Amino acid sequence: MDPIALRSTGPHVEDVQRLLHGIGLVPGDDEPGVFGPATERAVRGLQQRHGLPADGIVDHETWQVLVAASYRLGDRLLFATRPMLRGEDVRDLQLRLSRLGFDAGLVDGVFGPETERALLAFQTEVGLVVDGIVGAETLEQLTRLHRDHHAAPASMARERSQLRRPTRTDIRGARILLDPANGPDVPGVVAPDGTPEHAITWAIASIAEGRLSALGATALLSRGPTTSPDAAERAAVANDADVEVIVSIGLNRADSPRACGATASYFGTETYMSELGRALADHLLARTVATLGTPDCRSHPATVSILRLSRAPAVVLEPGFLTNPDDARRLTDPQVQRRLAEDVVEGLVDFLTGRA
Repeated sequence: MDPIALRSTGPHVEDVQRLLHGIGLVPGDDEPGVFGPATERAVRGLQQRHGLPADGIVDHETWQVLVAASYRLGDRLLFATRPMLRGEDVRDLQLRLSRLGFDAGLVDGVFGPETERALLAFQTEVGLVVDGIVGAETLEQLTRLHRDHHAAPASMARERSQLRRPTRTDIRGARILLDPANGPDVPGVVAPDGTPEHAITWAIASIAEGRLSALGATALLSRGPTTSPDAAERAAVANDADVEVIVSIGLNRADSPRACGATASYFGTETYMSELGRALADHLLARTVATLGTPDCRSHPATVSILRLSRAPAVVLEPGFLTNPDDARRLTDPQVQRRLAEDVVEGLVDFLTGRA
């Protein structure tokens, strides 16, 4: 879809405004169908709430999040489909099932196999028709049994247990996806010397893939040097391969050339956080900061697609701002790219074997 932004007009803007109003983000005094400052502020509020870049532009990812956020549990039947159902109603279902002791996996708003298994187990336990569909009777039982003070979701408890007791002694056989952001068709930000983001992320990820493979891991790349899959396709690669962990490598940008430093993100919402994702993000970020000698911009929860749509713990590592001359000079240096790849490899070895 074409981006919808400040000064856009037409029925597509009315759709955005209607959905924003439905989730409590009223687009102010802007005329219907006119994307003015008030609508932009509402879009930024949505993006901040869901861990997206708060640029006030409704691109494909923001639109998907906006549509998903508009569903409430009970608005529609929920069941396993392809493509999988996504929405705030699915996230509410996952949270309720997990708090009742039925592990629905990541509370990510995606109705996948783990959510279906948890739903079937719940229906069996309470004596409902076991059809894997959240209809009126299933919703009634979920509402009757749900309590806000129930324990944290089962998936969070499982991840805490994995952090305390890693099951691996070495990296051999580990299934890992490396995701170099963007691609030739979506080059991303461009460095002052003309180097596109996708070339830098490919260099780092492909070196790391080679090193991990040499250590005996099953390392995969989400794209090739000439392909540009979208976020859903990248997540599908990870899910189909049943990987244990995902590291996406991207680069940052800012309006001001003074903005600099490294950051990382992991899946997290107001009610759920990936414990494994946060631990890995913190560990990889610490190594990156030490290597580059750059400011630590910390790790943050986010819901970008590669984090939200993948079943495995995932992080997005952004080692710098290509819009900053000093960061760009370092990140376009092949020697620095190799050191960053080594950081990723060593960080993954430490993390998966419990040495982190």
